[in-house]
Amino acid sequence: MSQPDNTQFLVFGNSLAASMTVLALSKTLPKNISVKWVKPAASSTSDMLYGGISSPEAYQFNLKYGVTEPQLILETDSTFSFGTHFNEWGNHNRTWMQCFHLPFAATAGVELHHFMTRHGTSLGDFLISAQAAMKGTFAHPPTDNLQSPLSRAEYGYHFDPVQWSAVFYKQTDKTRIEIIHGDITRVKQSQNQGENQNQIDYVELDDGTKQQADLYIDCSGTDSKLLASLAEDFVKQRAVNISTDTHAVGQTGPAYRLISGGESGWQSVTPLRDNNQILSLFESSTDRENENCQTFELGRRRQAWKGNCLGIGHSVYALEPITPAAYILLKKDIERFLELIPVKPETHIESQEYNRRAQDDIIHAELFHRAMYAGQGELGDVDCEKLDRKLSQYLHRGIVAAYDFEPFNQQDWAILHAGLGRVPKRYDRMAEQVDFQQTQKNLDRMRAGIAHLAASMPAHHVYLEKLTTYLRNSDKHG
Repeated sequence: MSQPDNTQFLVFGNSLAASMTVLALSKTLPKNISVKWVKPAASSTSDMLYGGISSPEAYQFNLKYGVTEPQLILETDSTFSFGTHFNEWGNHNRTWMQCFHLPFAATAGVELHHFMTRHGTSLGDFLISAQAAMKGTFAHPPTDNLQSPLSRAEYGYHFDPVQWSAVFYKQTDKTRIEIIHGDITRVKQSQNQGENQNQIDYVELDDGTKQQADLYIDCSGTDSKLLASLAEDFVKQRAVNISTDTHAVGQTGPAYRLISGGESGWQSVTPLRDNNQILSLFESSTDRENENCQTFELGRRRQAWKGNCLGIGHSVYALEPITPAAYILLKKDIERFLELIPVKPETHIESQEYNRRAQDDIIHAELFHRAMYAGQGELGDVDCEKLDRKLSQYLHRGIVAAYDFEPFNQQDWAILHAGLGRVPKRYDRMAEQVDFQQTQKNLDRMRAGIAHLAASMPAHHVYLEKLTTYLRNSDKHG
């Protein structure tokens, strides 16, 4: 089968999405595909919508493209994250640790949360990442002792998008990428009809030069400068106001992001090495007090890939930065695109599949966010039927219903349900094949063991300091 002799991609944006996309393309594309990166001077303000937290998948993604954890520790202010601690959330002022965790252990084929229902106990007591986070401790999960409860923990990172972008830029293969410093001032659409309608003919930069490409990749954040020129198809859910601030600290905080609920929004505190990043979200414009406040329209575009333009990251969707959803979706965007690199100039088949999967991912991420507000008000155009199915199945008999390839896994949903005080009316009857008294003793022993282990781990800031010293000495003598 013939392939195009030469293909030109153009990536536009100065954002985390742009730096991650360009890095991945520089490491994976065949030689007959060249890439230009049009990079404005100013960083994208919509990068604040990542909420400063990644999912555990960041480790493997970064490593795949040559960015190691030691680099992040030595070259940025990144810290480790067991998840997000919600404090006084919602109408019922719920408090819980929404932690990262590997699949729960099953007994006699019955999942752990069914025993929580049967014995009337708290799921969080049996999750090492939740317990360690709340005690302010941290250690890497061991790979040589799978019997340790800590081996079931997972962790992500707290990060500054600008710092991460700099590291990704450093690792980019510059021989594969032509970097053009400038901004796009005009997007010229093709005048042809038929198959070429909704196509970009060329873009004009602020220095007057014109750039053409076979495929334009929009990483401009919520400005969506390229995609918006082709279609006004943004489905708005609601507008929010977000302000950010930085507070210097003498000691690194715990391995969790803290989100505290309020009457008109919420505030998060994300601990980096020498400072806390403060993000405040207000539903009403009357609450705007900070000069750094930005207004964002939350929602999604109906098509991420239109004509010869593909949007990645916030150029396609803007989600409330209350979970790591934005990072999870960005990673999936890049991986999906690499699977669907066009094999010919006409990209209808690739774009159709990309859009199908992208819409599913965004909608399913929105379901998780909507589940955090269930019963507290409407959040806009979200598939309520899917969420109703999930909630009714869980409340009826503890089934954590899942759709294909959801961004949030079954553990995430079970922890969320428990944190919000959702208790199933029934549990799996198969749990009754295990003796109640013996199970209670096992649970008591497990709870005590996890609490002891969490308390015996080093404080997060101490672990980071010692790890940094070790890495610097290794690098120095290395």
